[in-house]
Amino acid sequence: MVNSQQTKSSTEALAVEASQMIAELKFELEIVEIGGERWKTSVLETIAKWPFASERFDGEHLEYLIGGEAFDWRLLASRLLRECWHSIDRQQWWDWLADPVLFGGFEEPEFMRAVGVDKFRAHLSYFYGVTVEQSLIAAIEEEITHRRVAGGRQLSDLALEQAYETLYGNSIDQLWEVYKLEAGVRPARPGWRHRDEHSLGLEDAFTYWLFKLRMEQSDPAKIASD
Repeated sequence: MVNSQQTKSSTEALAVEASQMIAELKFELEIVEIGGERWKTSVLETIAKWPFASERFDGEHLEYLIGGEAFDWRLLASRLLRECWHSIDRQQWWDWLADPVLFGGFEEPEFMRAVGVDKFRAHLSYFYGVTVEQSLIAAIEEEITHRRVAGGRQLSDLALEQAYETLYGNSIDQLWEVYKLEAGVRPARPGWRHRDEHSLGLEDAFTYWLFKLRMEQSDPAKIASD
């Protein structure tokens, strides 16, 4: 059995390993050709070796691997580049990470080689379970909006919540409650200092949970049509 002291030592060792990776990445970013693409590969190769599935960085809790299955490589890339901001133009890497293309502008085999097979597969889980699911919700909301506007009816938040009832069979508030119970999510503490505790990472985790819920509820023909 691993005791708390062993766990602490292991975490400290991983932190040292991570610091070495950051130092190596900074060095690589400083010598790459300005305007070239090699720096992106360096970031992805660091991601492949990164030892943490989640961590606290710069006052934020960052969850890279949602539910042990869905990997947000852009979140980790952003964290790495924020620490290397002296080494590369911020706007350059921001433009890269803001581009929604599936493999960050790489061909699929190149991206898989850079991040490794396991993280590549987990990235696909994130893409379909979070990115595509968010797009599906937005598409249903847009459809509801068009229907109500065409019918001369007033648009409201309540009307848009029909998207969740259509896709998942319940209101968004009820779905959140079930998700928080299942995931053991603690309610945000009161006060403005804690207003961001339920962050984008939690929203992504909730979306991934919705995706899995829809898969459980849907028959294959309906999934294909969605």
